Amino acid sequence: MRGPLVAGVVGALVLVAALVVSAVLTFAIGPGVSGVPRDEAGGAGPSSEPTPPEGGPGAPEEDGGTPGKPEGDVPATGVDLPVLDGWERDPFGPLVTTGEYKCPGSKAESCLRGSSMIIVAPTDTGDTEDAARNDIGRHAKLAYSKGTYGGIKSHEAVTSEKTSVAGQDAYRVRWKIVNRTKPDAYVESVAFTHPDGSGEMLVLRTGFDIAESAPPLSDMDKLAEGVTEESGGTGDSPGQDV
Repeated sequence: MRGPLVAGVVGALVLVAALVVSAVLTFAIGPGVSGVPRDEAGGAGPSSEPTPPEGGPGAPEEDGGTPGKPEGDVPATGVDLPVLDGWERDPFGPLVTTGEYKCPGSKAESCLRGSSMIIVAPTDTGDTEDAARNDIGRHAKLAYSKGTYGGIKSHEAVTSEKTSVAGQDAYRVRWKIVNRTKPDAYVESVAFTHPDGSGEMLVLRTGFDIAESAPPLSDMDKLAEGVTEESGGTGDSPGQDV
């Protein structure tokens, strides 16, 4: 679970970059945000987004600005995502995207109807549940930023559960978010330990617009279910078409 990815810069994975759902085509991921509400699925409905500390992680960009690129988050290596029908895989890392279009809040930038990528979680992230819960707010704000969607007006936690990814125990948190500038969206953070046995914590960040041309929500589950360890761990696997 990213700040604009300006179309054409997708390959700059090493520069940091978060997923985005429909976020603009350039990576911008960062450590999980502290102080983000840890809502449970089935709670008492949508809640207003808290205002993050000024200048801190997750702070809204200034009007007309582009999301910052916080240090610390890097794309994962040794794992791969499936390439679903209608999706494309970035050649430089575990990132798949679909449905490029002009951002509603910034026509000069390109956004995506769906995007999914795997990043390395902060080393002090705790267990999979802690990692997923701490990441989801950060992921949402980067994927649907103020500059491209007017900022997030509210969110509702729709899923919070244990699951498995690449044969590893995992934890999923999914939000439905309401943006000030449509479309609204679903964002998801799924934390799991690296299947290579290193114990490294990873986070799968996925986001979909809620729109007729966006991928079906079932694709979100298929992406998580299709994560695999790269054979040989070389990081150059071409991905699997599904």
